[in-house]
Amino acid sequence: MKLYEFEGHNIFTKVGIDSPFFVTCTSLDEVKQAQKRLKFPIVAKVQVLSGKRGKSGGVRICKNEKELLSFCRDKFGSEFNGEIIRFINLAKKVDIEAELYASITYDTASKVPFLLFSFEGGVEIEEVKGKDPDKIIRVDIDPVNGLSKKDLGKIVTGEKLKDFLLRLWDAFVHYDCRLVEVNPIAKEGDSYFALDAKVILDDSGLLRHKDLDVLPKGAINAVATPREIEARRIDAQDYRGSAGSTFIEFDGDIAILASGGGASLMIMDAVVANGGQVANYTEYSGNPPAEKVEKLTEIVLSREGLNGCLVAGAVANFTDIYETLSGFAKGLKKVKPKVLYPIVVRRGGPRQKEAYEMLSKLARDEGFDINLFGPETPISVACKEIVELSKKYKDGNFGR
Repeated sequence: MKLYEFEGHNIFTKVGIDSPFFVTCTSLDEVKQAQKRLKFPIVAKVQVLSGKRGKSGGVRICKNEKELLSFCRDKFGSEFNGEIIRFINLAKKVDIEAELYASITYDTASKVPFLLFSFEGGVEIEEVKGKDPDKIIRVDIDPVNGLSKKDLGKIVTGEKLKDFLLRLWDAFVHYDCRLVEVNPIAKEGDSYFALDAKVILDDSGLLRHKDLDVLPKGAINAVATPREIEARRIDAQDYRGSAGSTFIEFDGDIAILASGGGASLMIMDAVVANGGQVANYTEYSGNPPAEKVEKLTEIVLSREGLNGCLVAGAVANFTDIYETLSGFAKGLKKVKPKVLYPIVVRRGGPRQKEAYEMLSKLARDEGFDINLFGPETPISVACKEIVELSKKYKDGNFGR
């Protein structure tokens, strides 16, 4: 999970990394109140998850109230690199003597964390690498013993800078981060401040840090929808299998319940290639119990404006098809108002025959339009079928 800058600063504060005083605002009224706690010039920074804010006009040094209010009025609610601006940080301007760069992340090839450091901060690290790669220093970190002053003594002098970098390592380790980055680190006198805070958390470690006050993030405009939030709670409450931890909403009208990471991506591609518009991306796998698939089904099908539902996946080796599709059937029956649009199911694996007999009976008894395809039918054919059936339903020609 990528964090907003102000959320990253909050994590840095927990490990003792100083940042210039700032106030995070969500409205123009809050800006007017916050400016009373700051002196001009004030640095105003839009809070978005994308980078390059400075180059794209997302950062402004405001010399007076008129400039500040004008900037914030223009930015609130506007789109910035595909995101809607909901937050703006107002920060004290620091008299910078030098700008440095530091980040810690993982090398997936060598399987060790490493520190990148440069005495040239304030610009994109890619620019420094392109102009003079020797100015970027890499230090591999022993994952057992961690970053030490001895390691840092090879690249920097000054105890306060070493302490800053050690605290950055503390944040990385303690909060299960995939990345921590400060660009720039500002030197003011003999002190160092984080003028920026880029933090990406490992989603797998979030359950260990319930004390962290971070906003849920979605796929569109960085704001998670209620369904996205609710779906992710399924796995958080039950470790058996996976159902809903990956859930992204889109603007389409065909609901998707896919199984298997590779197959689910192929399903999405095939639906789009046949002219369909998907309403969501989610998957269940690892042989989850029926109750987890039931919850996921209710969340997926609670979306208004659906014109079809596709339940599909490759041929499973270990997933109990009857168990998981029983969960789908129970969830389907709970959806209100009753589902009238077409449903296409394409699965294969253990107890598939029993599962399809159960779904056929459900369709007859409850009046659902469920179209069943076994493993002998390519997934692409099932995807084409749901697109065609959903179009007929939407056009009012369904069942004719």
